[in-house]
Amino acid sequence: MIIGFRAKGGSISETAEFVNCSRAAVVKVYRAWQNGTVQNQRRGKCGAPRAIDDRGERRLRRCVRADRRATVEQLTTKMNQGATKSVSQSTIQRTLLRLGLRSRRLVRAPMLTAVHRRRRLEFARQYSSWTSTEWRQVAFSDESRFMLHRTDGRWRIRRETSERNHPATIAGTVQAGGGSIMVWGMFSWHSLGSLIIVEGTMDQYKYASVLADHVHPYMRIVFPQDDGIFQQDNARCHTAASVRAWFEEHQDEFTVLPWPANSPDLNPIEHLWDHLDRVVRAMDPQPRNLAQLATALESAWLNIPENTFRDICDSLPARLAAVRSAKELMNVKLRGRIEHRLLYAESSASSQLKIDSSSHAVLPRCG
Repeated sequence: MIIGFRAKGGSISETAEFVNCSRAAVVKVYRAWQNGTVQNQRRGKCGAPRAIDDRGERRLRRCVRADRRATVEQLTTKMNQGATKSVSQSTIQRTLLRLGLRSRRLVRAPMLTAVHRRRRLEFARQYSSWTSTEWRQVAFSDESRFMLHRTDGRWRIRRETSERNHPATIAGTVQAGGGSIMVWGMFSWHSLGSLIIVEGTMDQYKYASVLADHVHPYMRIVFPQDDGIFQQDNARCHTAASVRAWFEEHQDEFTVLPWPANSPDLNPIEHLWDHLDRVVRAMDPQPRNLAQLATALESAWLNIPENTFRDICDSLPARLAAVRSAKELMNVKLRGRIEHRLLYAESSASSQLKIDSSSHAVLPRCG
């Protein structure tokens, strides 16, 4: 109370009267607090020193960046190698959380080789001048597979520790997701095309039937001036000799857009597949068999709002700009590293030159 009253501006006499003690006691206690000799002393730092200091945090961050998949146990082993004082796994875990290095799921993305990246960049640069007006003349197509039951383990729940085996907190597993359905669809900015349920796997013969029965009528109706462009990826069934021959027969009616391999992120229809998946997963009750799943997918496709697929189509120029920007940023970083290494090499050479010149200096003769 003495320290608190004095810290708020009370005089020695006022404090002594408030606490009901002598003035000497007030002076003694307050001076002891100022000098740090009482239990509630004013100190710059409290508690024991951290087990992992700033230097250790930097080392831990380097270990994480060297192996992103390392577990807490593995990181603890690495940190304790050659250390005078070992740390526990709980300390490593707390430090990781403090540094913002939380455990996350891997982001799924196509495996891109150097050739894939180069062709994606070439594609983005080739069509850099295209605006939404040009892309509205393109009909996008693709296949996708939908599983009856999710098997990716991405669900999260909230439960108490004792509820681990509660029926409501357990996700039952089914082999191969309980079955799946492959669909093929197409759309453009103007309208949705057909959604086709593919029996089994799409091959060149089934794809030829899709082209004749669905693609050809759609292109003639939506693009009556024969100025439409059809997009497809580089799947084997799309590039078979019989399929290429079919496109050559109809090259006067519409053209085929060359597409870079392993680039589903650039295809706007991928976002329609995500939309379908969200709509179907939100249905109550959920589809219980493949027939119900097929019906649910067809219903969700027919009810996609017009502004949804139009906005997705109009986003393509921004997607291509992002590919170009990513490459430019990479080039800037690479140039920065090269310049840094050149400066380091020049400074090292200059220092070595000074050392060599000083070691070969002519000493004056002694008389």
